Amino acid sequence: MKTIRWGMIGCGAVAEKKSGPAFNKADHSRLVGVFARNAERAGDYARRHGVPRVYDSALEMVNDPEIDAVYIATPPVFHKEYALLCAKHAKAAYLEKPMAMNYGECQEIASVFKNAGIPLFVAFYRRAMEKFLKVKELVGRKAIGDIRCVNVVLHQPPDKTDFARDHLPWRVLPQIAGGGKCLDMGIHTIDFLDDLFGPIEEVRAIAANQAGLYEAEDIVTAAWRHASGVQATGSWCYTCFDNRDEVEIAGSGGRIRFEFFSDKPVIIKTKDGVRELKYPDPQHVQQPFIQTVVNDLLGIGKCPGDPESAARASWVMDQLLRGRL
Repeated sequence: MKTIRWGMIGCGAVAEKKSGPAFNKADHSRLVGVFARNAERAGDYARRHGVPRVYDSALEMVNDPEIDAVYIATPPVFHKEYALLCAKHAKAAYLEKPMAMNYGECQEIASVFKNAGIPLFVAFYRRAMEKFLKVKELVGRKAIGDIRCVNVVLHQPPDKTDFARDHLPWRVLPQIAGGGKCLDMGIHTIDFLDDLFGPIEEVRAIAANQAGLYEAEDIVTAAWRHASGVQATGSWCYTCFDNRDEVEIAGSGGRIRFEFFSDKPVIIKTKDGVRELKYPDPQHVQQPFIQTVVNDLLGIGKCPGDPESAARASWVMDQLLRGRL
């Protein structure tokens, strides 16, 4: 069977463990070459990870006939540029999330790939992780009855780097990230809930910057409604005293509770009692999803995500952030 030969644009933190090594560990997949705007970083990554080629430019990569698909692992500000370059040269693309800086850019990217008939995938990889597949299965078979509502909470204290005014991480710079930490992290949860309950049709939210550490929002509170009728609330705060990570799905016959960004057990409460289900994270958390992408490209499977749903997640985030005080 054919092997999908990957090029990777960007060699930052996400590529070190979450994704990069998975392109060589997935079946029928191989990471052939890398490119980064920082050539020294690209060369270092290639040496440490055994990647045979380092390209001088993204154009050189997409022009290489021995590259079948490109993983774009850059900050969001560059997603549109590199995605459209891939489409122009008929290369399938796997984009990091969020898909782009805003919903408008997502629509443009998705339209170009669709019209050209070129595969496009977005890295909402939790859709393929065992824990989240189990939650979806529990909801689907009504293990807790009919779903009534969902509550999402993600609270974190500031990171040390958030205090470095002259050297802030790109994830809190809206001109690079499109927003702040809520966009970077919260969009994962929004995408998963879209997968569970269908598109979000109505959003009401307040975003603000309370601590003044950086320009982006540091708190968002919201309520929304899915097309299925499920209603939800969310609270994201990144300058709290301590950590709190919880998603609770309430049904007519029970509750499901889990932490979104850890591999702590899924807790199910029904009239029959309380159960805990444990699903350790894989070594490379994107590997199960990357395998579905490879299978899709080979015509032997289907990736559980698509650019249309990824764009919907960005639409929701636009609504969450536009009401900033």
